[in-house]
Amino acid sequence: MHRRQPRAKFFAIIIAAACLAAAPLAAAPRQGATARVKAAPAHRVLANGLEVFVAENHSVPLATICIVFRGGAIAQTPETAGLFHLYEHMLFTANAKYPNQAAFTAALNRMGVPNWNGATGAEYINYYITVPSDRLEEGIEFWAWAVKKPVFDAAKLEDEKDVVINEIRGYHADPDQIMENAIESRLFTVAPWRKNIDGPEENIKKATIADLEKMRDEYYIPRNAAVMIGGDVAPAKAFALVEKWFGDWKGKAAPQLGEPPQAAFPSGVRLVYTDPDYYEGLVGVNLRWRGPDVMRQTKDTYVADVLLYLLSSPVGRFKSTLMEKGPGLYDPEYIDFSYPTARDGGQLSFSTFLTLGESGATVERVAALESTLRAEFELIARDPEAYFGKDELAKAKGKLIDQNLLSTEVASSFVAGTLTFWWAVANTDYFLGYERACSSVSFADIASFVRRYLLDAPHAVGFRMATAEFEMEPGIVEAIVDGDWSFVGPDNAFWWQRR
Repeated sequence: MHRRQPRAKFFAIIIAAACLAAAPLAAAPRQGATARVKAAPAHRVLANGLEVFVAENHSVPLATICIVFRGGAIAQTPETAGLFHLYEHMLFTANAKYPNQAAFTAALNRMGVPNWNGATGAEYINYYITVPSDRLEEGIEFWAWAVKKPVFDAAKLEDEKDVVINEIRGYHADPDQIMENAIESRLFTVAPWRKNIDGPEENIKKATIADLEKMRDEYYIPRNAAVMIGGDVAPAKAFALVEKWFGDWKGKAAPQLGEPPQAAFPSGVRLVYTDPDYYEGLVGVNLRWRGPDVMRQTKDTYVADVLLYLLSSPVGRFKSTLMEKGPGLYDPEYIDFSYPTARDGGQLSFSTFLTLGESGATVERVAALESTLRAEFELIARDPEAYFGKDELAKAKGKLIDQNLLSTEVASSFVAGTLTFWWAVANTDYFLGYERACSSVSFADIASFVRRYLLDAPHAVGFRMATAEFEMEPGIVEAIVDGDWSFVGPDNAFWWQRR
């Protein structure tokens, strides 16, 4: 029988993962053009609190204009979960200058926009367009009307509700999202709705124009926003144009986000998901620990990034040991340890695949993997320099710094991805000080981090396997019951199903 191969998973800390997939447009570089974005973009704050960043890169005659707001899932309540997603859709439909979607689209075409999009994420919302650089003012004006003067039409709202609900249904039917939400809804006990951007369908169905207007007044305001411009632009001109079109924008103080903090993870979370369409012959295993929050445990976030690079080598000691001593792991390329930087609810995640057909029952092998991991963490905490080797720390720091620099190469992805992410999730000082902070990480820092976050804190574990193979394994149901595991699936994965 043909075995479906698991999708490749690549180790990548959030510096790379945060960059949007905005493809650079081919054009001949101008003679003497700047080869890359300047590492520190020009920065200004308008009197109304709006931050403006300009990143010069004159290699092609294009400019990307991005506006970003702090919000998304992090700002949700149980009653508003999903409405940021709906608002994103509505912002593209009409405003005081462009009264309908046709006019909105015509404006994009008139400016020669080759690249535009918007997205709602866990901790920010952003919208961007790329225009020929001689249409910079038109692009800035375009976004000014869109975010300052949106028009919410009742009939269009009902249409967009249907679109969003269909997207939600696809998301909620995705087995990867079912497993992810099953874990997070049980770990983030303070506010699990702050980890899921979609929320229940019922919230979308009952949303009103008044709800969107309230959201606009609370979050879509200058003190909770930044305009980021990158490409063939002069900072002085860009600042003047943003002042011209956004300077009269009013709004109150920025909202407080991510409070109260998500708590430590509870003990004893052990989940199993039998998926009819899962990879044949494999068991996916995931372990989670509560990680640092970037604005609360800032130094620890840098240590986490360095540690994960040390663990990432497919031929390094960590993965080699797991392949040798672990209970039948699939491949070192499919051993991942990640830390997505977050303002609210940071977490450390280990994932891998076990190969079915090895000796031992699945539940026992998952327990053996937990023990093997803990033994390696004990060795790292005891003497990380001996574990990794003296030179490896410098190499890991160098790779992180190189990756940080690489993220500045393309203006569009830099302002609409990297800079947007860091401004929203932490602040731009965090990004600009990243090289210095990573350079200061020591083996003592790593030992302390491993002890506090991985050894002295509870973790959750879940595994996922094909339903047919689960049903064929003798004794697995009894082992699940005896081990106090919980079955999860589409009927109990999401936080609103468990209230």
